[in-house]
Amino acid sequence: MIKTTNFTAHENIDLSREIALVAPTDTPFTTLLLNKKLVETAGSVTINWREKTLDDTEDISKIEGHTPDTFTASGRAEKSNVMEIFSKAVQVSGSAQASNITGINDLFASEINDRLTEVKVNIEKKMLAPENYNDGSQAPYIRRMKSIFEQVHPDNVVDINTAPTQADFKAVVKKLWDAGLGSNEFYAFVNADFKEIIDGFYANQIAYNQPMDTYGFVANKVITNYGIVNVVLNRHAPHNKILIVDPSYLRLVYLRKPAFEMLAKDGDNIKGMVLTECSLKVLNSKAVAVAQ
Repeated sequence: MIKTTNFTAHENIDLSREIALVAPTDTPFTTLLLNKKLVETAGSVTINWREKTLDDTEDISKIEGHTPDTFTASGRAEKSNVMEIFSKAVQVSGSAQASNITGINDLFASEINDRLTEVKVNIEKKMLAPENYNDGSQAPYIRRMKSIFEQVHPDNVVDINTAPTQADFKAVVKKLWDAGLGSNEFYAFVNADFKEIIDGFYANQIAYNQPMDTYGFVANKVITNYGIVNVVLNRHAPHNKILIVDPSYLRLVYLRKPAFEMLAKDGDNIKGMVLTECSLKVLNSKAVAVAQ
């Protein structure tokens, strides 16, 4: 819990645990990474990594007693992303802080918690934006991370011209299976309209045995030949895309973990800000598949 008593005792307060707990239903993608502890620490405003690709030569059979004349190395494409700074500030007058507000024991702490929620929502939006990347080299010099859609392999994009069909949904899942990933449990993030369509794929394939005053069907987990898909409603997912990921290949990377910093007092008020600097790393671009 965030308490005002902590603010004066420490200049910076680590909020990395609190950010995992706030707004879980409004930020399911970010919350998934945090809860699965798919988090890393960076040492620079730019992160670099190598994406390994195995050799796919089909015929490697040799004659008895052969001498190797061909040597193979894994492909290692260089990938990168930049750290994006997220910050929200709070200023509360001395009178407001001293006032009794129904349901709020500490106005300043409540405001800090609200700003932390807003920061997490904004991170979710940036990671799921169709386009976001900017290296910050030109005015206004704001670094913006590559979203997950900007890191997907072109071969893992399924084009759909109208509303997605059940065959389209399975084709996206099959892209992850074709990539030979080690996992067989994936997560799909979709907006409300596409979630309704996916629910409709399976609504007539069940025996309805709910109580007579309870009606409705939602497809929260779909079993396919290519793996189990957890279908997650996400208000920040693009309206025209289905995103399916293997989360084990994703990382939320911090240069600065979410923290609260007290700002200098210059009058009859108290001020502070919530700040974090982070980015998204996709270790294998074929661990992400998109229908659009």
